[in-house]
Amino acid sequence: MLLGLNQKAQATHIRAGEIIAKSMADSLGDPFMYRFKLITFTDFAQTNADNPTATMFFGTGDKQTVDRHQRTTVRSDTYRSVYYFYYKFPGPGSYTVTYTEVNRAIRVMNIGNSENQSELLRTTITIDPFIGQNTSPELKVAPLDYASCNQPFVHNPGAYDRDGDKLVFRFITPQRNTTGDADNPVAGPVADYRVLNDPSFGCSAAPNGGPSTLSIDPNTGQITWNSPCQQGDYNVAFIVEEYRGGRKIGETLRDMQIRVRCGQNKRPVLKVPRDTCVIAGTRATGVVSASDPDNHPLTLEAFSGILPPATFTVRGNTGTFIWNTVCANVQAEPYQVVFKVTDNPGGTELPLTDLQPWNIRVIGPAPENFKVTPVGRNITLNWNSYTCQNASKIYIYRREGNSNFVPGPCETGVPASAGFTKIAEVNANATTYTDNGGATGLKRGVNYCYVIYAVFPAPKGGESIATLPVCTMLENNMPILTHVTVETTDPTNGSILVKWVKPVEGLQNLVAPLQYRLLRAAGGSTNFTEVFRSNNIDDTSFLDKNISTSAGAGDVKWIYKLEFYHNAGGSPEMVDTAITATSVQLKATTQTSTVSLAWTYTVPWDNSRRPHYIYRKLGNGAYELIDSVRATTTRGEYVDRGTYKNTPLKQGVQYCYYVTTNGTYGNPRLPDPLLNKSQEFCVVLRDTIPPCPPTLSINPLDCDAFAKNPTGPPYQNVLTWVPDTSPACAQDIKYYTVYFRAQDNEEAEFDSISFTPNNINTFTHNNLESFAGCYMVTATDSTGNESNPSNIVCKDNCFFFQLPNIFTPNNDGKNDTFQPDPRSQFIRSIKFTVFNRWGEKVYEGADDPRINWKGVNSAGKQVADGVYYYLAEVEFITANPQNAKKTYKGWVEIVR
Repeated sequence: MLLGLNQKAQATHIRAGEIIAKSMADSLGDPFMYRFKLITFTDFAQTNADNPTATMFFGTGDKQTVDRHQRTTVRSDTYRSVYYFYYKFPGPGSYTVTYTEVNRAIRVMNIGNSENQSELLRTTITIDPFIGQNTSPELKVAPLDYASCNQPFVHNPGAYDRDGDKLVFRFITPQRNTTGDADNPVAGPVADYRVLNDPSFGCSAAPNGGPSTLSIDPNTGQITWNSPCQQGDYNVAFIVEEYRGGRKIGETLRDMQIRVRCGQNKRPVLKVPRDTCVIAGTRATGVVSASDPDNHPLTLEAFSGILPPATFTVRGNTGTFIWNTVCANVQAEPYQVVFKVTDNPGGTELPLTDLQPWNIRVIGPAPENFKVTPVGRNITLNWNSYTCQNASKIYIYRREGNSNFVPGPCETGVPASAGFTKIAEVNANATTYTDNGGATGLKRGVNYCYVIYAVFPAPKGGESIATLPVCTMLENNMPILTHVTVETTDPTNGSILVKWVKPVEGLQNLVAPLQYRLLRAAGGSTNFTEVFRSNNIDDTSFLDKNISTSAGAGDVKWIYKLEFYHNAGGSPEMVDTAITATSVQLKATTQTSTVSLAWTYTVPWDNSRRPHYIYRKLGNGAYELIDSVRATTTRGEYVDRGTYKNTPLKQGVQYCYYVTTNGTYGNPRLPDPLLNKSQEFCVVLRDTIPPCPPTLSINPLDCDAFAKNPTGPPYQNVLTWVPDTSPACAQDIKYYTVYFRAQDNEEAEFDSISFTPNNINTFTHNNLESFAGCYMVTATDSTGNESNPSNIVCKDNCFFFQLPNIFTPNNDGKNDTFQPDPRSQFIRSIKFTVFNRWGEKVYEGADDPRINWKGVNSAGKQVADGVYYYLAEVEFITANPQNAKKTYKGWVEIVR
């Protein structure tokens, strides 16, 4: 009893608290040194208990006890205590730091027997040199608040993360030390906990008529309880998770108390600005107003990690927030300011509050004076030195074709919908970049648009607004290919029409005669052959005849390269080579009732902006347009389902197709549209979709029953399967194939052992030496399509092995040999060795699965009566190779 009274006297009756971790890497230069700030709120009205010291557990086996740093009185019955701990961790890793006290506050409404349950606080940090220093978020608003009966309650912890990490909030059951051992705390939920909106509190409905609700905003931490109805103290806990680069790097547990009192006072109401963004270097301003239905005096406050340097000035019931941002404030996550209004009703009424968050995102300004200039076959980009020197990179994006992209007021970077592709990044102090187009080079005739923006380093991250697009194109001093279209489809006499646009700029610098040379190579080859030459600059097309353009003769994609020469120094000298272009290669495959088309091409123009046209040959031999479909810059796909003119496709019928691509350079000075045909491709519609695999089962083996009544071979296994009759599965099943393998080993192969017709869903595997083996079944349709295998089922033997401890080898026909118990079945072989009492080997036999030792030595002579020791190495017949070999040791007595 005296011990119990002493524990009670030392209790803290803790109401709320949290642990805040701060890396000391900057101040002490040691990335493993941390300072932990423990904040507790304790009840001193119900008890005189106090806690001048506190002990922290660091998740490494170490603990530390320190004296209290500060104690202040908050409210009329609560102490706020602060303790500081300094600890150096042994190395990188994830650590959970824990503090626990033996007693919670008395009579907490939603925690049964609260004063006899401990409270546990914890914070998890990650120390990793690859993510940089990690400091847990600070919670600026105290975890102790008042609510009024039948009025909505809101609270916000005012979380601020100095590293700029993303914070995510979620509820958790308040924690306790489940071991009861103060020196070995293990976290777990408190016993007999009820959520705040539990119907048992009698709050079946909120004031608005709906059900009573409790929620926490995962992004802002705003807690809403709508609404309490029973007076008393309540505790709720939540976790603040930290994420950096998508990786969770820490979490902080806050345990807070909400004190509900019933009275006539009505809560005040705040009106805060809408979430906003500002460009670094400009001012963020917000006006906050508050009102009170009872016209009580009000107190306005603001909480945030940016206060100061930001300021909050209050005049009457209005407050003005001002923050002059700088480049160092840029980060990916918004800054949160929590505004709080508290009324002062006077008398015995308790003051009530309203809290609302305001998010401010700080973004970088766009780079200035962005220009692009074509230089030969390259394009040079220039811009002013970037304003924010703390930026890390400038990202460079390019798009083919005009762009009307305009960044929104708070839009950073370049959205995918704008159609730009990132092509490079340079250091933030760079002011120029030359785009050579990479391995394929830039294309003449194409309008190229560029945007750039700045990005900021981790952990805060952040981006700037992008520049407006700036566009240009290379000088048109080269011919530009526009068409590679199949005119005739034939294995040997096919033809392809190639067209180009003549150069119109820079010709004054060239020496006549000017010459085109057109070369051709098979798809995938770099072995080009000249097929056309002309000294007439107005000669801009060529019909390439007598070539293969049908699939029957192999690869039918052709690549064309156009070279341009002038007569420099009296002999032809190449000026440049136009970007190559290929013909459109079409292929088709069939399924049960559809034909799938796929066509590919590699061309300098853009085939992705407009629909491609699908043609199919009709019964009269003429092609007709049946559909159109969008494609990408390199390929297109289409499935003919027989919907054209509501005429389904038929099995065994040949269908022929060609496709016309529809491209553009996006250049008004070039031909448009660029229509190019594929070769014709014919295919006979056949069923290529296999049935779905059946579900297989096998009759089980009852080892207990088998041991009572063992039988010898032959044995049998009975298989049963159920076909998949779901609508998505083809039901055209002609037969089933049964497969077998002797071992349950993924590397072993299955062998087919039976074919059964579609109306039989069972198979008996007879004449087996054992039950061991694995099976699977497939279904095959009338056209020979075999399904994937069914599930694999395996069956194994029953293993029982026992040797007697006496036998009488006296040739009386009874018990003359040493053998296993008759129930010992499925034995492949036994290596049997016998030793006398001095450990000398007297007999060894191998391979005989029944041993059959006659009490003789290795020379065949009888051994003396007495006790002998044996070693039996048994190999069983089994489906599982891991169970195949076992060793048995024992003794046997020979009595003659």
